[in-house]
Amino acid sequence: MDLTLYKLSPLEQWIADKYLENSIFTPQDLNIHRIAAMFGGEIVYLRTKSHARWDDGTGEFLINLDSRLDEPDARGAFFHELCHPLRHTGNQTMLPKAFKDLQETQAAIFQQYAAIPFFMVQELELPRFEREIPYYWAHVFNIPVHLATRRYHQIKGRIFQAQSDLEFMYQQRSLYRKADPANWCDEAKEMFRLAIQRKKDKGVVFE
Repeated sequence: MDLTLYKLSPLEQWIADKYLENSIFTPQDLNIHRIAAMFGGEIVYLRTKSHARWDDGTGEFLINLDSRLDEPDARGAFFHELCHPLRHTGNQTMLPKAFKDLQETQAAIFQQYAAIPFFMVQELELPRFEREIPYYWAHVFNIPVHLATRRYHQIKGRIFQAQSDLEFMYQQRSLYRKADPANWCDEAKEMFRLAIQRKKDKGVVFE
């Protein structure tokens, strides 16, 4: 997996910039209480489903994490819930289902970027076998394997798209070079000249 081909999305870059501005450089720096405070929020633990509440005016927020979750799952839930106060506005309970579904999808994307920042992934030595990568990331970032697996497939998919784009570009350039008379061999140039001459002899006008 060639990580040099990976390009960050604007949201991913925004998260990376926020982390770096606040001296969050390594997986060990990804303390969820520190990150919550950095953005103006707090974390509490209750025996209820994880959720976030926030004030659009002040930007302050409270993230409740289900106290029944183990640490990796709680961390995964935190990065999901963090998206809502940072990227969404309004009372979630009053939104139509389609909008709530959209926001949940956005939160799932945010969760991947925030829990496993790419600039940190770049500094890690990847396992020899690709199938081991999600388990390695889950261990390093202390998150559930399913979240690390989702991030792995997301990164691999974007790299595959970049490779496809490069191959298409090289193919188009190759076709252009072949179509450019300046790149033809002398025999091809002579054949083309004779073809043009025959067309002229038959009275065909070239514009």
